[in-house]
Amino acid sequence: MMTSVRPECRVMLRRCLAIVVRKEGCQGDPGDFWMYESGYLLFQGLLSANSVCWWNSALNGATKSLVYRGYVSPGALLVGSEPCALEVLRGAWARRVLQPPAGYQIVSV
Repeated sequence: MMTSVRPECRVMLRRCLAIVVRKEGCQGDPGDFWMYESGYLLFQGLLSANSVCWWNSALNGATKSLVYRGYVSPGALLVGSEPCALEVLRGAWARRVLQPPAGYQIVSV
């Protein structure tokens, strides 16, 4: 039996980006420490790390427009915004300009 997805879920997912982070120095299996992580605190760390990007006004504006959507363990931070802002974040990550929360590294976007 196939279930239908509500239209508002599809819209939310279209305006959502997963930023996968990993603790610095962690290789392979992340272990059990992820169950103690707070996705919202990681989100706040991401905002804080990129709020000092005064030389890149597009990234600064995109970061300010981000909304916390959730956290999928281990390490996938879900953020939302307008499509243009999400594209700015993708581009910043591709250029290695997007900064991770303190103590973490961004693995993928």
